[in-house]
Order: sequence, then C-alpha cells, then structure tokens
Amino acid sequence: MIRLADYVVKFLERKKIDTVFTVSGGGSIFLCDALYSSKKIKYISHHHEQAASFAAESYARAKNDVGCCFVTTGPGGTNTLTGVCSAWIDSVPVIFISGQVFLNQTIQKTGKRQVGVQEINIIDIAKPITKFSKMITDANSINFYLEKAYSIAKSGRPGPVFIDIPADIQNAMIDEKKILKNRYKVPKENFNIDTKLNLVIKKLKNSKRPLIHLGHGVKLSEAQELVKTFFNKFKIPFVVTWNADDIINSNHKMYCGRPGAFGERGSNFIVQNCDFYLSLGTRLPYMVTGYNAKNFAAKAKFKVMIDIDPKELIKTDLEIDLTIKSDAKVFLKKFFNKLKKYQSSDEWLSYCQNIRKKYPILLKQMINEKNFVNSYYFVKTLSKYTKKDDSIITDMGFSFTTTHQAFDVKNDQTFFTNSGHAPMGWGLPAAIGAYYAKKQKKSNLICLTGDGGFQMNIQELATAMHNKIPIKIFIFNNGGYLTIKQTQILGFNGRIMGSDSSSGLSFPNYMNIAKSHKMSYQKIKSHKDLGKNISKILKSKKALICELIMNPNEEQIPKAINRRNDFGKSIPTEFEDMYPFLPRKELSSNNLD
Repeated sequence: MIRLADYVVKFLERKKIDTVFTVSGGGSIFLCDALYSSKKIKYISHHHEQAASFAAESYARAKNDVGCCFVTTGPGGTNTLTGVCSAWIDSVPVIFISGQVFLNQTIQKTGKRQVGVQEINIIDIAKPITKFSKMITDANSINFYLEKAYSIAKSGRPGPVFIDIPADIQNAMIDEKKILKNRYKVPKENFNIDTKLNLVIKKLKNSKRPLIHLGHGVKLSEAQELVKTFFNKFKIPFVVTWNADDIINSNHKMYCGRPGAFGERGSNFIVQNCDFYLSLGTRLPYMVTGYNAKNFAAKAKFKVMIDIDPKELIKTDLEIDLTIKSDAKVFLKKFFNKLKKYQSSDEWLSYCQNIRKKYPILLKQMINEKNFVNSYYFVKTLSKYTKKDDSIITDMGFSFTTTHQAFDVKNDQTFFTNSGHAPMGWGLPAAIGAYYAKKQKKSNLICLTGDGGFQMNIQELATAMHNKIPIKIFIFNNGGYLTIKQTQILGFNGRIMGSDSSSGLSFPNYMNIAKSHKMSYQKIKSHKDLGKNISKILKSKKALICELIMNPNEEQIPKAINRRNDFGKSIPTEFEDMYPFLPRKELSSNNLD
C-alpha cells in the first residue's frame, strides 16, 4: 500500500520530472510532504503562486519537456491561472496539481459558491485554458488520470493540464498493483500528408522567391537539428517568430530575421515580396501578420500553412492556399527527403540580404545617444558578449520587443519569452525556471526586465538568492510603462494615465533592493564603457542587478501602427509600411514586381 500523495510524486519521478515549483499550503499539505520525501525531485519554494506557475512554464520551454507546479486550494489555485493561461496560449506542456479541501467540503453539484474554507471550483475555472482538467474524487483512479494528463499535455499541440486533489484523497492509502491495471491508452495519430506535400514541392520549384516561416512548433517537435540540416542543404531564405528565435543562430546565411508588427522592417519587406510562402509551426497571430492580415505575404502566389492544431488552420482573416495538419518535425523530415535538390535564385538571395542591410534595427541615432542607455544599442552590445549555452530570458514591454528585434542569437543559446499571453512580471520567475531546466553552472543566466515588469514579481529575488542562483538581472529603467505611455502619446493626444511617475506610479531604489537581498548592484547611465561593463558583469559569478537608465521618451521602432484617414477612422497599414513611415517613393521602390 502507498499514500496517494506519495504515488503522485513517484509518478512524476518515473516521468523524469526532476524539479517541481511550488508554494506550500494547507490544502496541498500531503502533496508537499510527499515532495519533501522525494530523493529524485527538487522542490523550489516560491513566494507567489503566479511566479511558481511562470517558473514551471519556463522550465518546460527550456527543457523542451513537461513542467510541474504544485499549489494549494482557493487563492493558491486562482493565483496560478495567469501562468496556466500563458502555457495554454504558447502551447507549453505543464502539469498543474492543486490541493483542495476535503472531498465532503467541496461544492460539487450543490450550486453553492463555497462550502470548505478557501474552497473554489478551480477545475471549472481552468477548463477553458487547459487541455484537460480533473478533480480526483476516487483515489483508485489516480494512475489513470495522471497518465491521461501527462499524455494529453505532451501530445498534439502541447499545453497545460490541471489536476485537483482533495486533502483526504491525497492522504488515502491505495494498492499500487491494483491501480496500475487501470491504464490510459494513448491514441496514435498518423499524418497523411504525401499528396499535399507533392503539390507543395511542385509549387516551390516553380517559384522564384520562396520563403519559409518557422514558429515555436518547430521547437516543440524537437526539429532544431533537422532545421539546421535542411537550411544548410537547401538555399531557401527563412524567417522566425519570437518563440522560435533560438532554433538557429542569427548569422546563418539563409536567416532573414523576425518579421511582424514589432518586427524588422527588412524582414517584413521580404515576407511581402516572396512568391511562395510556407509557415511551419506558427499559428500566425496578429503580432506576426500585422492587423491587415489579408495583405500578409501579398505577392505570394501560393501560401502554405502547416500546423498540428486543425483549429489554427481555419483562418478567416488570412488568405491561405493550402493547409496541412502535421507535426512540424514529421513534415520537415518528409519535405527534406522528397525535395532532393533546390536553390533559390541569386537575385532573390541578394534582395533578402540587401534589404536587411538597408534597414538595420540599430540606427545611428541609437548608437549616438549621449544622455541615456539606448535599449537597442544595449541589446546589440549584450548579444556580442554572451556565449554559447547562455540563457537569455525577457520580460514584457521594451525588454521584450527591443530584445527580440535586436538580439543576435548564437548556436545553443536559450532565448525566449512568453509572447502570446505576454504577462508583465514573467521574466524573473521564468529565469529561475530556465536555470533548473538547463543545469549549466558555467553559462550565464540573464534576465532582461523593465522597471514596471520587475515590480510585479520582485519577491522572487528572495527565491533566487535563497537558492544561490547566479542570475544577472538587467532592468530597463525608462520611468514606467513606456510602451503604454507611447500609445497614450500617439493615440490619445498625450493624455498619460498610470504609466509613469507623473501619472500615478512610483518605483523603488534598486540599489537598496539589491543590498537587501545581498546582491551586487551596478548602474549604467550612458554608452561609455558599455561593452567593458557588460563583459565584467557576465564574467562575475555573483548574482547582480544592473540598472540601465534609459530615455523615458525612447521610441519603439520600427513598429506597425494604424493610420487615421481624413475622417479620423483608424486604418491598419500595409505589413511593410511601418512607423516611422518611409517616403512613399522609397516604400514602393523596395517592392518587387
């Protein structure tokens, strides 16, 4: 016989989950006790359930495997939901296990709001943002539902699952031999893509300006090495989404950047001028296509979309010629084997190289900034000093968009953010999660966050320091929520509300924050000796906060914004027509016939 809580932990051990992120609580007390007794799983105790959920999600991303988070009932569960939603939108497999009040104290089908202390029906709340959710009411069903949850989290389009276990069920004794007979059968999925693939290859060979767009699904399918082999053999230009930034290094000859609403201007021109477009493992959200989605890849005579989720293949706002339901790795392997030989025209390759050189992310006025640290210049400089195996995790706002526009990724680096749900405060706990996934003691763990986002989970500094994590935190101090402030300036005639110190926000002294957590501290106010300072920071073995003093009016450029017509109506711009707007003659000169 075995206690159910101990069996849950034993199950996780069998699945080689070696780290669980948690906040201890009364409702999960038996689960916590079981976790304490494990010799194979390390538990990381956080100060807020949201942070624990972010760390578990990031762990799953960095390890490309299943993450796990334990929380308690009531507010423990509800505090977790932002992390659950973040994993849901970005397709990250995480098992969330919550404790619950005693089974006889749950509302179940009574219609009451609450019976037990801190009770909440977390399962029904979590259902819309999970692939599977279940309260365990029969102790003998635990193996079946754990197997089901684990399988569902990993299969198809990955995502979070939620298991809720009442306290008395956690403490119940079960017969391990008996419950193992109740197994979940994993459904097999076959992808019949050969006929459609033949058409894809035919269209590709008839094209002159092909382009492949790689998304997060490529990483989830573990196709990174195949991608490298593919583009080393076939000279086809490719672009990436933000969640696919670290699939392949930014210096690859076929690499053409990161298009999108906050993408590279040159990359957007490349997308718009290709005559064959293939997306692989991206759901093509508006951040990728821009809000005038019907104009996306406007000159492509044939557009193909490959995604494992059939719901994402139904696009009412995009004009797609052929959709293929397939795992990214399965498709790419067959594509590679059937294509045999192909090379884009020299003219197209030259165009792709030249247009990106013509419109670099790093502009002269950014380099020549005298009074502040320019975020783009900092990111470019930082990327030069990072090395193989370093982990670079970004928060939201400027630390998100400028980094993913300007950072040059090296081979084997971990570089990501949560781009779908995009919750502020994600960066610090996510960096903690990545640290335990990578287990690379000699590489750098870098967290890029804003002064606004840092505040939202600042308590996790204590988690990092308790666990002696040598994290390097760079705070983009631009005086508040600069992304919001810019929107208010551009779209609301400068009516600034709740986005800086003049409109309702206050911020702490970061030197004192660092000192209170026994961390090193450095402030950088200008570009003078920036490279030397970054190099020194990265060579240090100590945890450190580096405050970067940035222009509170720095512009986020380029970016897609709406124009207003003569009647004041907001009109989405063309995908290649980014702010600051180019002269009309120059804009048209970059478009191919």
